[in-house]
Amino acid sequence: MSKIDKKRLESIIRRFSENRIMVVGDIMLDEYMEGTVDRISPEAPIPVVNLKNNRCRDIRLGGAANVFSNLVSLGGKGIFLCGVIGDDTDGMLVREKISSMGADAEGLILDKERPTIVKTRVIAHNQQVIRLDREESRPISKSTRQSVAGYIKDKLGSLDAIIFSDYEKGVITKNLLEEILPLAAENGVLVAVDPKFTNFRYFKGVTIVVPNRKEASGFVRHEIIDKSSALKAAQNIMESLKSECVLVKLSERGMLLLEKDGSHVFIETVAEQVYDVTGAGDTVISTLMSAKTAGSTWEEAAQIANFAAGIVIHYIGTSVIKVEQLKSAILENRIPTL
Repeated sequence: MSKIDKKRLESIIRRFSENRIMVVGDIMLDEYMEGTVDRISPEAPIPVVNLKNNRCRDIRLGGAANVFSNLVSLGGKGIFLCGVIGDDTDGMLVREKISSMGADAEGLILDKERPTIVKTRVIAHNQQVIRLDREESRPISKSTRQSVAGYIKDKLGSLDAIIFSDYEKGVITKNLLEEILPLAAENGVLVAVDPKFTNFRYFKGVTIVVPNRKEASGFVRHEIIDKSSALKAAQNIMESLKSECVLVKLSERGMLLLEKDGSHVFIETVAEQVYDVTGAGDTVISTLMSAKTAGSTWEEAAQIANFAAGIVIHYIGTSVIKVEQLKSAILENRIPTL
């Protein structure tokens, strides 16, 4: 593929602000606690972390909320988030963060029986020492599901795309998908999916599926070890789900895009060094759909998303990408010719 010329790139990025995209999925907060380690505990063979930032919590939107954050950071104006939060302090914090971005917080469905999901990462010397998860992963109740579905239906007629960000924490279920996917198709809304194992087989008829190597391998039940096995897996996924496209994230090996006409392309990673892959998948799918709904081809969208991922993995923790960062990265580097 030849590189995207400057005018074409600017035209696509300029239209990011016109995108109308909803993110549906598991909303969470990512908390980072940083410190140093210089001794082992006398109580157990574990490191003792002396925290630095214990006075002020470093909390960022994570999970589906990180996909949402990336869409907004990329310039999207008509961006919506739908998911479940708890009746707790962290739930209030999520709502405050969403509202502070000038976005509609009505899609944050309150469930008093579930805590707001929080993942606390303790980091020392630029490495994670431990992660503590506070969550409830059972499927949401029928009443909560109806509230989620109702919000999506209310907005469906005005959307360009829906991104299902599934972290297997109970928001996305077979029943919800059976209710929403046919309506999305009827309304001509693009549907992109970042799947996990439990619901993978229920995403039938979606526009594009964006699994990582582990998820794709699990679905097809064979290990992806090279380009040939990656292509075979993508073909299997497309045939099973009747999707239009499949984009398999292959970590340090880049990505594989398979389109409905059978054409495929391997996209080499542009990252020179990986510091942290936390949230990189969120950045990929948000950038991919920002570009596609702005008028790019799937191949152009995948190339742009590849550059976005190459940027965020240089930062520790969950990060979002800004439009100017993305634009500069592509203009200052050659897109690999494949």
